[in-house]
Amino acid sequence: MASSFTWDTSKFESPKEMEHKLDRAMLATVKYWAGPIETHMKHNAPWTDRTTNARNGLFAKAGRAAKHVFEIILGHSVDYGVYLENGTKFMAARPIIRPTMEEFAPRVMATFRKLLDRL
Repeated sequence: MASSFTWDTSKFESPKEMEHKLDRAMLATVKYWAGPIETHMKHNAPWTDRTTNARNGLFAKAGRAAKHVFEIILGHSVDYGVYLENGTKFMAARPIIRPTMEEFAPRVMATFRKLLDRL
């Protein structure tokens, strides 16, 4: 699905200024969304967490992967998180990371579109 946007560059003194403001806004957006994503994972993890280690170890971390590339990393801090996500021959998979990504990716992208529309 393709999307497009336009904005008026006459408000900026230079392309560098525009690039800097856009960079800051994009980083702020991924940092904002990391919190609700992490909260969602911790509240909606589908497994019974006997020690609370797995649930408390879920995280969403925002950052910059490269110049003009931003990311939100979702993961487990417990070593058996991979088995919770993928299952084993003795236990069915009960994932939380992929369903969370599928739920929140459109929301994050909508925020980016709104951000670009305001520039």
